[in-house]
Amino acid sequence: MNKNYEILAPAGSFEALQAAVQNGADAVYLSGKDFGARKFANNFTDEELREAIKYCHIRDVEVYVTVNTLVLNHEFERLRRYIDFLYIIGVDAVIVQDMGVLDYIRKTYSDLEIHCSTQMSVQTVEDIKYLESLGVSRVVLGREMTIEDIRRAQKETSVQLEVFVHGALCISVSGQCLMSSMIGGRSGNRGSCAQPCRQKYTLYNTAKKEKYESVKGNYLLSPKDLYTLDEIKTVIEAGAFSLKIEGRMKRPEYVATVVRAYRLMLEENKAVDVPALEKELKIFNRGFTKGHLLKESGSKLMSMFTPANQGYYLGKVVKYDQKRRKATLSLAADLNHNDEIQIRRKDETIGGRVEKLEHKGKVVKKCPKGQVCEVNFKHVCNAGEEVYKTYDEEFMKLSRQTFGGETLEIPVSIEITIKRGTNIVASLSDGKNSVTEETDIIPQEAMKRAITFEDVKNQLAKLGGSPYRLENIEVDLDEGLSVPLKEINAIRRSLIEKLDFKRSVKYSRKSKQPKADGRINRQKEARKIELTYSAGNVSQLAKLIELGATIIYYKDLETLEAAVQSAKKRGFKGKIIPEIFRLTSDDDLIRYKSLLRKLELDTVLIQSYGHINAFAGLEVIADYNLNVVNDLAYNFYLHNNFARVSLSPELNLSQISAMNIVPDKTEILGYGYLPVMVMKHCVISTTLNKHKNCGLCLQDSYSIIDKMNESFKIIRRYQCGTEIHNSKKLMLLEYLRTLESEGVGYFRLNFVDETPDEIELVVDLHRKYFPSKLTPQEHKLIDKLKKTGMTSGHLSRGIS
Repeated sequence: MNKNYEILAPAGSFEALQAAVQNGADAVYLSGKDFGARKFANNFTDEELREAIKYCHIRDVEVYVTVNTLVLNHEFERLRRYIDFLYIIGVDAVIVQDMGVLDYIRKTYSDLEIHCSTQMSVQTVEDIKYLESLGVSRVVLGREMTIEDIRRAQKETSVQLEVFVHGALCISVSGQCLMSSMIGGRSGNRGSCAQPCRQKYTLYNTAKKEKYESVKGNYLLSPKDLYTLDEIKTVIEAGAFSLKIEGRMKRPEYVATVVRAYRLMLEENKAVDVPALEKELKIFNRGFTKGHLLKESGSKLMSMFTPANQGYYLGKVVKYDQKRRKATLSLAADLNHNDEIQIRRKDETIGGRVEKLEHKGKVVKKCPKGQVCEVNFKHVCNAGEEVYKTYDEEFMKLSRQTFGGETLEIPVSIEITIKRGTNIVASLSDGKNSVTEETDIIPQEAMKRAITFEDVKNQLAKLGGSPYRLENIEVDLDEGLSVPLKEINAIRRSLIEKLDFKRSVKYSRKSKQPKADGRINRQKEARKIELTYSAGNVSQLAKLIELGATIIYYKDLETLEAAVQSAKKRGFKGKIIPEIFRLTSDDDLIRYKSLLRKLELDTVLIQSYGHINAFAGLEVIADYNLNVVNDLAYNFYLHNNFARVSLSPELNLSQISAMNIVPDKTEILGYGYLPVMVMKHCVISTTLNKHKNCGLCLQDSYSIIDKMNESFKIIRRYQCGTEIHNSKKLMLLEYLRTLESEGVGYFRLNFVDETPDEIELVVDLHRKYFPSKLTPQEHKLIDKLKKTGMTSGHLSRGIS
């Protein structure tokens, strides 16, 4: 590809794939039936994958297959067969999330391109640099990264940068959202997200016990859809190569419309009616935002009024006839029979399909803007209410026409020789590929009418239904010969089939005997489990030191120096390990490393791939959010000299048991609030109409409450980023002995906002549980704690 960009389109079905290709996509991304992060899209069977690759490659479109879920140990044999299948049938790249999968493909298929999924949570240039060092060819940037981040990455790395430019947004950092998983067992990291971000929530001040009604709506975690059409050239100039459109769950008409709009916008020397294109795109939208990419935040980022498609403004209600169930509308845009309309209110959204459309008492198929019409509408509405169109029947029909047939035109040249006494020979070329048809047909002398140049040209030029357009033809024809036209047609068909085949086969690949999968069979060993502790502030640290803690993780790096000084004054001889937050910027990574040197700290707890290089020279521990769920990923970190690895909280006990882990190298989060969302967004300031750095979270504590009256804490982190914590605390106290016997060596107590007394209680219970020194009263206390909102998380259930 010679262009400096690529339009990358989603294909959740074969029809969506055709819509993308016929409207100008340079590449598509899709999934087989397994290992894709959109489990509920139609997706492709193995045979459909073969056909998809053939269809796309004939038309110069690349195919990237998502293998971007976390993979459990027992699935690896199936995964290896699947990767080998994808390799043989000629996919252009695979998109991965799991570090174990990435490492396996890199070592086994050196000539297969690897794209790092957005699920790998890339947030910094350091993340990109590290992944590039592993041999990947492309990195999909997290949606939190900005134009400035792209410019810096383009200067400092050589890997291709893929950037989301249009479609639905996740409010949480992709790959770091456990909310669906923890609430209902449907893991986003396994392709089954239930989208809890699109549900209603109420902001609650836990200190003052006050609920706040939002005038903007109650969908506090629901972002608008990304839209960069008018800024797309800026995105390319910044260094983005692949312009990614979200939407594998969307209908083919959506794919066609969005791809066409961005293609038109990027075609040179063509005047583009941007408002008209934007109106077309608005038939599929939750409201539009330019996102973090172009630094929109707060209410500009969020669609708090409704999480559904908003369509565009249609007009107003003039009156409503309740007896006839008819709404009279004054139109600001055209309305068609079978369109869908909607009225939005503070507490509800009502709507329906226009099954009967009337103008001046006559049933019509269409009412132009400016007219007053009547529509059937079963919901009572009021004069003056605004009406929106959320489905446009006429537009959908026009959209379907763009991919119902073949619209592409690849220029080709044909040469044919029809000579007396010799076999007919023909060739077809696209300028790069040439094919020849050497027939056994010998022309006969014409008895009545001889075949002419025009006859031959007309038959060979019938390329309709194929993606080819005849640009040039050369016919070497002796006069006075007769050839049946059906033979010329057969020659044309054979040439097209041969050229199709030649264009479709881009690679000559054979099955590679899968190498050892990287799993190491170790003798299961157990040693006494050791407690580690995580403190959020200096006072919590002081309490843990008082209680005799020896390994303490520390969250707030802005108060780290004060924490270390406080520890020294208390004669602390243990280890303080800074926790490097996953959204830390490139510049602050440099600043923090300098601070650690100054404080003579030698170990860090890392949450992102870029932290590995950024803190080179220090001992590193992998935090749980690096999503380690299998032996290959686990061994990757051990081979890269990690001091220890924290396992994913999505694993259950049997899955941990199936892993070959080493106690000295293995940690688990055993107590405390688990972050289920990590956001570059503040729910508090947006809901209360404040601005960044408003400081409200420093004055009081806040949470969001769902429809089940469950309360999820909001915790302020680095630079007004926030974590949403699970409504229930994780407590694996009663699994301590079992985890120890399965090879877990470290058990972390994660303190967030607990008081010193609460910390002492929790630490005391865990220390006494192991040697069975708990009194009957303390056993009752554990039972009481469990009833106040504790959970064993996935340890007893896991992810499917």
